[in-house]
This record gives sequence, structure tokens and C-alpha cells, in this order.
Amino acid sequence: MQPGAGDSGCDSDAVLDILSRPDDDDLADVVELVAKICDAQAAGITISRGNEYHVPITYGIEPFVSPANDTFCQHTMGTTGVFVIEDARADPRFADIGWVDGTIAKSRFYASAPLYAPSGEMVGRLCVIDPAVRALTTLQRRSLETLAGSVTQVIELRLLRDARAPLVTPESGQTAATVVSQLAAELSHDLRVPLSSITASVEMLEDELDDRSNPVVDALLTRTMRAAARMERMLEQSMEYGAAGEEPTFAEVDLTQLADQLVLSSASLLETAGATIETADLPVVRADPDDMYSVLQNLLTNSLKFARPGVPPRVHISARHLPETWRISFRDNGVGIPEERRVDVFSLFSRATSDVEGHGIGLATVSRIIASHGGLVGADAVPGGGAEIWFELPDDEAEEQAR
Repeated sequence: MQPGAGDSGCDSDAVLDILSRPDDDDLADVVELVAKICDAQAAGITISRGNEYHVPITYGIEPFVSPANDTFCQHTMGTTGVFVIEDARADPRFADIGWVDGTIAKSRFYASAPLYAPSGEMVGRLCVIDPAVRALTTLQRRSLETLAGSVTQVIELRLLRDARAPLVTPESGQTAATVVSQLAAELSHDLRVPLSSITASVEMLEDELDDRSNPVVDALLTRTMRAAARMERMLEQSMEYGAAGEEPTFAEVDLTQLADQLVLSSASLLETAGATIETADLPVVRADPDDMYSVLQNLLTNSLKFARPGVPPRVHISARHLPETWRISFRDNGVGIPEERRVDVFSLFSRATSDVEGHGIGLATVSRIIASHGGLVGADAVPGGGAEIWFELPDDEAEEQAR
């Protein structure tokens, strides 16, 4: 018997429990995506339990439970990589099972990749089936394995959540650092799933679009892959830095270039909001590049979120040199921040107004990152309405000259 091929017992029971929850959109999206990437008629997440295989999340077929001896997975469990059967009717192991002989379906093609519990036990497979005889391309194999890894990450996160106390809240008496740490870890895990789907989709587009000589297509694909890579780095840093308190990685960061990248990446969001973004010359600072992108992104999102009803948002991003520091400001024409809230708005779970949806995490994240860089944050009113959110970073060059 190959490692991981045995009955996983309690692991399987726990995994089935967390996969059998209603409205599981994330995993349903992954299953649909893997079917489309692999050009398969149907796909599903299959979990082994005792002498049965449970398929709680599917695309193209209804969820079902099947005896082990009437499944493809009875022979693929324990295989650590992608397993492909190009023509099941020509393989004596599968020719007589219900999924091939017409009792249930008339499948010819099957492929799958392994799913694991946190213990390392293989508990199931991410599977695709189709009535046509064929093979998988290299990209399709890689995508199937990558998306199976995303499902494994969801399994791991949900089992860990169920095994510990519920998410801490401000009312629970936990410190803000503890709350941030837990939120960072859980949000990072959650966001990895749609990010994996995005990356796999873009890779598929690159493979399908032969005419990369088109400068518009090439620029869009390149920009999307760069944004996905940046998000992956940010998620890793969020989980590690938030949980372990690691120091930022300092480098020379051109804030003008970073702001331009943010505006390009946010084009669809800005267009939907009817927003206008004006960017003045911004300095080069010594900071963590991904942290700075997160700061700019949170401040832009905050300005758009708190726009005045019926008034197109206008955001002006500028910089001012102060003694030994640079002050970067986001000035908008939104609803503004009441004077009594301009300090605690940077605290976790605090919001400028209850009229806008949100959890009060964005500006708290900005405050945490800027504090780790030795800087300050603040908020002021704007004449005529609106708010100015600013942060200050040390000007290392000015400090050296002062010495």
C-alpha cells in the first residue's frame, strides 16, 4: 500500500464535515474552474471514507456517494501526483465500473490530483471526467495540481478554525495585536483560494491567446500576472508579519511609480465609481515595497468607500517635505471624518461612520505598517468637505545630513 492510501478515519470525517457546508462558493468556483481548464464535462472533490467515496462539491453532476469498488479513485488514492486515464474503456481496471459502462455514465477520460488533511494524510482527490478520449496538456496538468493544492489549503484552514476557539473580537478582552494576528492569518489563507483561481485562469489565457504580439493583450496579461504575484507576496507577509512580528524588508521605493501602478491595477474599480485620481510628484522613500503598496491601496479604497452619495469621488495624492520626514496625503471630497473620530479611526474595528459597510481594518492596517516603519499617521478635515488621511515616513537622507 502506498503512503497515504489507507482509510483516513477521523481525518475524513472532519474533512467531509467542513466540505458539506451550504453556499460553499469558493470551492464550487475552484471545481468549476478546473473542469473548464481541463475541458472536462464534470469535476468534483472526492473524499475517501471507509468503503465509500463521498463527492460533496461537484460541477456538471450532482453530489453523490459511491461504493469504493465502483469508482476511479479506488486505484488512484495514494498517487502523489496527477493521475490520468486517457481511455477508461481500454483499461481493465475501469472498463466495468458504473462510471464507464453506462450504468451511471459513459466516461472515457479521468484525471485527478491529491487532497490532504493537515496531518499529511491523503483524504481524497480533485477529479475531472469526460466522455471523450484524450490527454491533458502540460498546463492543464499543472493547473489541476495547483487547484488541488488550493483545496488542501481550504481544508487545512477550516480544520484549524474548528479546532480552536472562535475568532476573537474586541469585546472578548483580547489585545489588538492578537486580533490582527489571527485576522491576518485567516484572511491570507482565505484569499489564496481565489488568487490561485485567478493565476490559473490567466495562465490558461496566455496559452490560448496565440497572438501575444498584440501590445494591449500582452500588457493586460503581464499586468495581471504581476498583480497576482504582488498579492501572493502581500498575503505571505500579512500572515508571517502579522503573526510573528517580522520586520519589514527595506528598499528604495519610488512612491510615484507605486501610485501609478495602483491606479492602473484599480482601473475597473475607479471607472465603476466614476472616480478621478490626481497624483503629484511623490518621493523615493526607504520602506518595504509591498507594505507601501498595501498602504496606498488601503487609503485609496478608504477614499472611494466614503464618497458622498451622488458625488463622483475625487482623490488627490500629494507629498510635503517636513523636517526629517515626508508626509504623504490622500485628500478626498467624501463625507469626511468627525473631529472626535480622527484619532480612533486608526484603531482596529473602528470606522468613521456606520453608514458604510466595512470592518474597520483598512486604516488600522495602515497605522500598523507605518508604525513598523517608524512613521506616524493622522487625519484632518478638508475645507468644503472631505478628509485628508496622511502618513509620515522618515527621510533618511535628511537625517544623515543632519548628523
